[in-house]
Amino acid sequence: MADKKQNVQKKSSYNMRHSMVNYYLLVMFTFFEIFLTNQYASARNDKFILYIVLTAILIVSTIVISLSYHLDKNAPIENRVVEHKKFFDVSSTDIAFLCFFFCACITTLVSDYKLDSLTGGAGRDNGLILLFLYTAMYFIVSRYYYFKNYVLCSFLVFGCLISGLAILHFFYIDPLGIMTGYSEDVINDFGTTIGNKNTIASYMCVFLPFSVMMFALQKSRYIKILSAISIVFAYCGLLVAGSNSGYIGLFVMLFIMALVGVRKPHLLRQLTLAFTIMFSSGLLLKLFSFIMKDKSKGFEKIGEMLVYSNKIYIVIAFFAVVSFLLFFFKNSKFVNSKALKNTLTVIISIIGIFAVTTFTYFFCYYSFVDTTTDIGELSQILRFDDRWGTHRGFFWINGMKEFFDFDFVHIMFGSGCDTFYHVFEPYFEELSLRFNNGSTNCIHSEYLNYLVTQGVLGFVSYMAILVTCVYRGLKTSKKNELSLIFVFPVIAYAAQAVVNIYNPIVTPFLFIFIALSESVSRESNPVNRL
Repeated sequence: MADKKQNVQKKSSYNMRHSMVNYYLLVMFTFFEIFLTNQYASARNDKFILYIVLTAILIVSTIVISLSYHLDKNAPIENRVVEHKKFFDVSSTDIAFLCFFFCACITTLVSDYKLDSLTGGAGRDNGLILLFLYTAMYFIVSRYYYFKNYVLCSFLVFGCLISGLAILHFFYIDPLGIMTGYSEDVINDFGTTIGNKNTIASYMCVFLPFSVMMFALQKSRYIKILSAISIVFAYCGLLVAGSNSGYIGLFVMLFIMALVGVRKPHLLRQLTLAFTIMFSSGLLLKLFSFIMKDKSKGFEKIGEMLVYSNKIYIVIAFFAVVSFLLFFFKNSKFVNSKALKNTLTVIISIIGIFAVTTFTYFFCYYSFVDTTTDIGELSQILRFDDRWGTHRGFFWINGMKEFFDFDFVHIMFGSGCDTFYHVFEPYFEELSLRFNNGSTNCIHSEYLNYLVTQGVLGFVSYMAILVTCVYRGLKTSKKNELSLIFVFPVIAYAAQAVVNIYNPIVTPFLFIFIALSESVSRESNPVNRL
């Protein structure tokens, strides 16, 4: 991106708090991702403990440094006043975050499982303690982040490492020996240093859009090359993850990127080139699979289509041709005309509406009208019943049944932070008999999980965080395109979360990118925060 736009992020002088935030992000983008103490057995607990330690250090250091600045008698009083106002000048996302944490506190107080609500021990560790750390981290990073390329590049490098491990594990190659001793079922479900296929897909939905936007917006040749390589690794990592949640994030990302891109011809040129690289990457997996004589965990239906179908060549050719034309005619008045922008916006919107409408029609038809016709593997997607989405339907139907049986207070504030395990206990026996699962600690939808465990108010507050972040980030991009690098990982994560679950492995990155997006918005819109 242009230096002029980068400089918007450099209004305040670099100080120790900026340095602490950048070092914190550097460790989160590197060491946190690969940290394991006992192979997969303790991955979630390892990263949960590490996140607590790292964020606690960030909080304490920031407080100590801020107090030292405040007590410095040599510092001009005007600087203290300006800085104090800057920190406490709240945005709509700030308010949503505070409401979310406040609701979580009330949820814990009214919960029948107060200790589990505090620690998240009955679920995925997403208790009040972790929510407090997310909130504190958000306010510190959003106020003191200072643009440094080495921080962002570190995420690209280690993202490639994580993706590379996922690809190797997909072909049963374990260079670090972290799969040794596990059963075949576990080996088929897990990969890299971050967990099972759903967790990998969730991570790729953060890493892939970040890589694409870095490629599209960075001007440095070396960073652009690194970003292109990252796109290859991230897309292949998403394909080998084999989780439908990842494809939801992918398609939503593509649609919104296209809508944003058509309003900015220079951005659209880079995006179409990035999409060409991305879809071509699947052919590398096809080649690698041939070399490995198809000895792999096997692709899901959508992944198989994106790798092996001949139609993918049409997609690659389409983006390649469009990219070439946009670069060749980049100075054309027609390409940069408002009429073309409006036309393309309408066309893309119609395509999106048509796709959603078509899916909704067939989903409703096969779920509520024709419930008997055999539609093969499509029943996992188009027929909502107990077995839908690897029996997510069973969790959703019965989980919501329990929620609507709550009294008014618990409908408003939920059962307690991350306490779905206790809510769903009456169904464990049936779950075991029908699906061979002894228990579960989540409803397998991040949004429904917040609704059941933190109630209507907690759910609305969480949705407000996402909506205001995306709105402010896209609005800010008109002044500073840097915000797109941070807001698109939030968009893709939010899309895949419809059928996926939060965890202390990937969810911290969601809140980090929300904070980074807010940081750019605050610097770019100093007068009108809301």
